[in-house]
Amino acid sequence: MTSNELSPNRYFTRSVDLWWLVFLAALLGGALGYIFFSLRHPIYEATANLYVRIDLANFPMKGVRDDLLQYNEDMAVNVTRQILLSKLVLNDVVSQLKSKSVNATTSDLLQNYTIERKLDVWELRYRSQDPSTAQTIANTWADIGYQAMLTWQSAGKTQSYVIFQSPSQAILPIQPVLYGRNNLILAGALIGLIIGIVLANWISRKPREDAGVKGAAP
Repeated sequence: MTSNELSPNRYFTRSVDLWWLVFLAALLGGALGYIFFSLRHPIYEATANLYVRIDLANFPMKGVRDDLLQYNEDMAVNVTRQILLSKLVLNDVVSQLKSKSVNATTSDLLQNYTIERKLDVWELRYRSQDPSTAQTIANTWADIGYQAMLTWQSAGKTQSYVIFQSPSQAILPIQPVLYGRNNLILAGALIGLIIGIVLANWISRKPREDAGVKGAAP
C-alpha cells in the first residue's frame, strides 16, 4: 500500500491520537450552529388539503384518443391552482386576514406558499415565523379558494365533471421546517467533526512529510 492510498484504519488511529482536537472542532461546530439559530427565526409550515377529482360517469370519453384522456383530466383539475392564485381570491384572503388581526399582503402570500398536487389531493402549504399565523393563512386561503371553485363552476368557468370537495383544515405546526435549534446544532457538530478529523490527520501526517523532506536533502 502506498502512502497516497486511503486507509480508514490510519484515519481512525490519527483521529484517536488527537481526539481532543476532533472533540473541540465538533463542539465549536455545534456552538456555531446554536449561534446561527439565535440569529434566525424558526420557520413553521401549515398545510391545508383540498380535494379535487373527476366524475368519471360524466367525463367525456367518446371520440377521445386514449393518450389524450389523462391530458384532458389533468387540464380539467389543474384549474385548482389557477383559482387559488387568482387575483380575486388573493385579495379576499388578505381582506379576511385583516379581520382576524393577521397582516399579510398578496406579495407575502406569493412568497411563502407552495401548492402541490398528489393525485386527488392538492396541498396548500404556507410558511411563517409564527406557527399560528401559518395555520390561519393556510386555512383561510383554502376556505376562500374552495368557495371560489364552486363559484367558478356555477358560472361555467370549470368543467361540470370536476368535483370540488370541502378542504381539510391545517393543524397547528409544532416542529419548524427550517432553522430548528436541534437540527442546526447537530449539523454544526457533524461539520465540525469532519473538519476535526481532517485536521487531525493533516497534523499527524505533516511531521512525517517534513522529516522525509529533510532526509532526502543532501
